[in-house]
Amino acid sequence: MPDASPSPERVRAALEELLGWQGIARSPQLAELLRYVVERTLSGEGSAIKAYSVAVDVFGRPPEFDPQSDPIVRVQARRLRTLLEQFYAERMGETDVQIHLPLGRYVPEFQSVEPRVAPIQPAAPEARPQPASKPAAVDRPAESSRQFLRNAGMGLLFTLVGVGLTVAVINWVLPLQPKVVASTPDVPHITIGSFDNLTGESLLDDDVGEVAIRIGDALRRYEDLVVGGDGPVLTGTIQTVNEHFVLHAMLTDPATNSTLWTSTVNAPTDVTDTTALTVSGDVLASQLGHSSGPLHAKARAWLELQAALPEQPSPYLCYLLYMKWRDIRTVADAERGAACFDKVLAASPNDAMAIAAAAGMKAWRIQFLATPEDDLSAMMSDETAAAGRAVTLKPGSSFVYEQQATVLARQGSIDAAIGAIDKAYELNPTSMDALSVRALLYWVDGQTDAAVSFSERSIAAFPSPPSRYFTVRAFNALQQERFFDAIDAAQALATGDEEFGPVVALAAAPRAGRQDLIDRYRPIVMGNPHYQVAGIFPRLAMRVRPNSVFDQLREGLVLAGVPPSALDGPFNADGTSKPADQP
Repeated sequence: MPDASPSPERVRAALEELLGWQGIARSPQLAELLRYVVERTLSGEGSAIKAYSVAVDVFGRPPEFDPQSDPIVRVQARRLRTLLEQFYAERMGETDVQIHLPLGRYVPEFQSVEPRVAPIQPAAPEARPQPASKPAAVDRPAESSRQFLRNAGMGLLFTLVGVGLTVAVINWVLPLQPKVVASTPDVPHITIGSFDNLTGESLLDDDVGEVAIRIGDALRRYEDLVVGGDGPVLTGTIQTVNEHFVLHAMLTDPATNSTLWTSTVNAPTDVTDTTALTVSGDVLASQLGHSSGPLHAKARAWLELQAALPEQPSPYLCYLLYMKWRDIRTVADAERGAACFDKVLAASPNDAMAIAAAAGMKAWRIQFLATPEDDLSAMMSDETAAAGRAVTLKPGSSFVYEQQATVLARQGSIDAAIGAIDKAYELNPTSMDALSVRALLYWVDGQTDAAVSFSERSIAAFPSPPSRYFTVRAFNALQQERFFDAIDAAQALATGDEEFGPVVALAAAPRAGRQDLIDRYRPIVMGNPHYQVAGIFPRLAMRVRPNSVFDQLREGLVLAGVPPSALDGPFNADGTSKPADQP
């Protein structure tokens, strides 16, 4: 059994394992927070870890920081706590120590666990010593022959043992690899089981029973999955912890009774019991229905292993390509996904989902490759018409309206885009993709308060939100001169957006005294070919209406060493100006 008090060396090994995990590594502030609380605890200073010290030492807040008016520490600690729970719930740890952050505290706890190690093979029995005997006279030719046979036999024995060990190692290692779909994946199914009331309050039985029903109803609004059938089973429990509800959900494979996914949702406080359970159920539905959720995980893993796709792909296969493109957008992925949907449409020309998705990717490609002088409305006329046709064919689809909103926004029709995204969210209020697009469109339109609210709700729904969800948070933090928050959000955004993320991080870095970030992001911004062709602000204005944040960007970029001539016109990689017609 593991001991109760792990050594500092073992704790630090567990710390480095967590810091190397993408869920934490993608947020430098969370990584710094984790390292800070662990190291101070190991050095015997756990009692000194307070909201104030964390804010000043980790998040760069000034000495006059007030924890009551600025919730940065509580918010980030909650994010870190959720990620730690996810890491260990999904059994990703290999070390023999787990690090947990108890609710309501900033002092971590270190728990010894059984390490995930290979079974130890029993040692070969020692050869018994033979009694000494007087060497007998031997015939040397005969002895040489016997020695040759002994050597050959030993060689054969070692060969057989080596083969056996190889087979044993393969049989041991392969089950540890993630299982992927062997054949072309189909639309995933899910069965909704029951949620048990563990609160001790029988009056809540009806409300708890409604949670499973509400999750099922919400998931039926997602066109890329099916509720019912032979899929994994969702069950859960609801209990009361520190006077608020906590929902624990589990997705299991009924064939093997193995756990595929778990999630813990802390219900909101200061609302009625019914509202708290309703909101928490919606969060679970958002996680399950999302493209990065557990229902699509095997199919996405399958896609990554394919060198070529079937000649006649299924609509779901094309949707997998759409998911991949949406996470980290490249021209190649957009073209591959659009071509896939075009094949689907050749066989089924009225497939509204395929029409809308293809229009969305093609419109993005047009905007991405365009210049400020191009007429985007004219260039996207076919995509605009296609998105409108998709809405006519399937007016009850949230996804179709979401794609129409993005097409309209990319050509500059913001008011019409807001109307479409409002409809998308109305049709599926648990779609965080629709809510994140809504946040950005409202922010572009100047409706800042609503935009920030939508953005924070979409981010809070996931332990590791998609990078694109951080767009509004990054711009808003920069606009409000919260430069450390802007850097944190911009770095998360930069993992999937090569223009917005780096430029916001670079603009915030000088005001935060982060020379390391200036050195990291200035070459990225100056080396961006789209910025070089048009100038930084003309390029940004193709995606965002000029507003007061542009002033913050301009000031910060100049402080970061970006030549003023590169801000408004074409430039070379070294920052020198070049004629607009020069390639």
